[in-house]
Amino acid sequence: MVNISIIQMQSVPLKVEENLLLAERLITQAAEDDAELVVLPELFNVGFSFDEALMDFAETLDGKTISWLKAQAVKHHIYITGSIYERNNGRFYNTMVMVGYDGSVQHYRKRNPTWPEFTVWQRSAVPGPAIFDTPFGRIGGVICFDSFARETFEGFKQSNVDLIVIVACWGVVETSWRPDSLITNLTMRSWSHLAADVVPFQYATELNVPVVFVNQGGAINTPSPRPRFSPFPPFSNIKYNFHGNSHIRDASGKLLAQAKGAETAFCAVTPVDIQPKKPSSDAIRVDIAPQYLSKSYYFVQPPLFAKVVQAWSFRGFQKEYEARRKRHVG
Repeated sequence: MVNISIIQMQSVPLKVEENLLLAERLITQAAEDDAELVVLPELFNVGFSFDEALMDFAETLDGKTISWLKAQAVKHHIYITGSIYERNNGRFYNTMVMVGYDGSVQHYRKRNPTWPEFTVWQRSAVPGPAIFDTPFGRIGGVICFDSFARETFEGFKQSNVDLIVIVACWGVVETSWRPDSLITNLTMRSWSHLAADVVPFQYATELNVPVVFVNQGGAINTPSPRPRFSPFPPFSNIKYNFHGNSHIRDASGKLLAQAKGAETAFCAVTPVDIQPKKPSSDAIRVDIAPQYLSKSYYFVQPPLFAKVVQAWSFRGFQKEYEARRKRHVG
């Protein structure tokens, strides 16, 4: 049995110090409850934002947040995972890390940004998902929309993972008078339900391993750009309500622990039965190019509208991202 902590928190966009203080309080609480592995949400350090100013807060894998995570891991003799906003060789990524009390840092970079995310980070050229080797067994890690991809499922399956961890920022934008806002709201409701409920259950039951899903909670305000040739202008400020619903499932799909909703500072520690398999000698990843309109690209099918806009955004936001990137890296 491994004591796993899920930490659901609201990370304030562009407020790194504030977010790390909240995370530290919750990590300390988890450690006091004998946690061995602590799971933080996607972008716990910088918050979820499409603002170009986010690029000013990107860090390297030996930067402030990683140093802070190492200190927390050593202090409490734990492993910690979550995702950060990374800058590497003049490019920006959403990067999941696994930091150990032994000083180790393992990582993978998100493969499938969604919609406006394409304007603030790019698709990793290295196939996912994360395959983290730890004292608890081989852990498969994945960020948000990557969990829907067939590439991720095949990586987990062929690498014989013993536990799956999904970190996310799933939520719903509030509606306005605009039709694109209404359709997006309805799509995100369906998509968030699939991400938080269906996907973790499917992984648990099809691969017969426990699954941890950790999402942000609360609500934020952020600008939201639109792809080129959109008939609607960008939103200067939209409200995004996180779905929350962080939880742990055993290998049968049964819930072991769960946040009640979209709590902004939730911590729970639960013993999880992890049965280590004989791992393949090396992590195995399957490189599948984006085919956002194809059913074969997905492990679980997103809503049709999400597929269409994802394919459109994949190309439509590239010039905006490159313009932003060049302003920040020269």
